[in-house]
Amino acid sequence: MVLRMQRSTRLRQALQLLLCLIVAAVLIAVAGVTAALLLAPAAVLTMTLLFGRYPGERVIHRLARRPARVRATRSATAPRAPRTLGARLSVLAVPGAGRAPPALSLI
Repeated sequence: MVLRMQRSTRLRQALQLLLCLIVAAVLIAVAGVTAALLLAPAAVLTMTLLFGRYPGERVIHRLARRPARVRATRSATAPRAPRTLGARLSVLAVPGAGRAPPALSLI
């Protein structure tokens, strides 16, 4: 029984593939190679749909299996910035705060 189902599935897929090849050959004969190349992405999508597959199907199934994560709520207030630069940085920042930029940087 299983062997018969596999045979019928393979036969159906072979006939679908043959149909796609015939359509491609007719398209090339009637419209030329350029039209066939322009329609190639649509033909590939059509073939996958004819064979019962959906592009990205595995990714969709994998994403569907993942449980939704519950995010922790954050407080509405933002953390405050420090008022001073600190003992180490203020020693460097204060002497240069009142000076003009170096002369070479103005050119």
